[in-house]
Amino acid sequence: MSTYTGVLISGTEVESYRNHHDNWFFRQGDRIRENVQRDQDGDIKDESFIGYRASAASIRKRMTLSGIDMSACELHFNEYLQAITGELEELISYNEGRLLQPKDALSVREHVAGITRVNRLVFEAIKDTRLADWIAAFPVAARLQKEQKSYSFNETYWSEASSSPLVNAMLSGFQIYTEFPCLGYFNFPCNDLRFFQYAFLCSCPDDAICELNILPLIQSGYEDDFRDLEEIQHEETKPHAISRESILDIKGLSDTQPLNLSLQRMCYASIITAMEAYLGDILKREIFSRQAVKELFVASYGPFKNEKLKLSDLYTRLAGIDAEIKDVLDGLSLHKIDTAMNIFRSTLLTTFPPASLDFLGAAVERRHDIVHRNGRDTDGEPLLIGHPEVAELARQVVEFTRAIDKQILDGLLHEHEADRE
Repeated sequence: MSTYTGVLISGTEVESYRNHHDNWFFRQGDRIRENVQRDQDGDIKDESFIGYRASAASIRKRMTLSGIDMSACELHFNEYLQAITGELEELISYNEGRLLQPKDALSVREHVAGITRVNRLVFEAIKDTRLADWIAAFPVAARLQKEQKSYSFNETYWSEASSSPLVNAMLSGFQIYTEFPCLGYFNFPCNDLRFFQYAFLCSCPDDAICELNILPLIQSGYEDDFRDLEEIQHEETKPHAISRESILDIKGLSDTQPLNLSLQRMCYASIITAMEAYLGDILKREIFSRQAVKELFVASYGPFKNEKLKLSDLYTRLAGIDAEIKDVLDGLSLHKIDTAMNIFRSTLLTTFPPASLDFLGAAVERRHDIVHRNGRDTDGEPLLIGHPEVAELARQVVEFTRAIDKQILDGLLHEHEADRE
């Protein structure tokens, strides 16, 4: 089943999409997540807004910088107005000739007469118009369009919603037969919608809202939510939320049997594993989702820096670079604090909180003894790890990963804001 959405200017659609969306003249910094709430099934409610929003002044400026300005718009309009009026004249002449032929059935003659009448009314309404006339008429046409009854596709009709013939022509339905598209929204003469959109923007105040809501596409599974904006709003990345919830679950398990030392050791080791999983997940995600981060990793990771590359092998290596990076990341032992700290500093420009390093370094050694020495130290003595130690480790790890996660979020926020005008 198809899902539709479109770009709106002051509430009037100027471009439509089915099962996808184009960014149009919006930028990353125009993205909005507004009033986003989920129902009991976790689905986003219909009253939410996830999409793009910018002012008419901003979009006009971007269109001008892309070559769509008033001068270009006027040239394009004049060319296609001539094409439309010329085609209408031919159709009117052809159909009037058909009406003189008595062999057609009465119903056919009535149909042709109706088409001819509409075509002539449209022709007379638009033939001597200028671009400025259309721009001046758009606000009225846009308002009346919302009040006008809907017609079926390809239906021929003449609107009588206004005392202005041009506005009525904008709201009417008629067909012309050319080898190229030459009608935009409101029957605007063009074969490139960008010229209609620029003209329509020129009829709007600078603070008019241009927006594209992709929520229907997200709800239908055709598009993904703006992950980074969602994380910024929740002040937590998805990998950190998963890690934090896992640590809370482990802490809850520890709470159930505080005197069971075997359980406490298992929980202690699992918390370190959750920390390592977060470090690995967020590192891998940022490297593969942001080209600049990937380049930093390749440029700074020791084994890559020391490799020699023949120019003849360049494209072969480039084709397989993602697989090489994935293999390296999968093989990293990120529970080793020094290893993780160096990679995060050079790749994500992220520092580890110094106050946590000694505590977590010792905890990692304890985890090693739990996993590889059955909970005993190098002298064979049982580790003194009970419920209080597990609780403290859980607190310290969440505090540690949250400090790192905040820096990741700051990077996403700065990247988002840098794209605003």
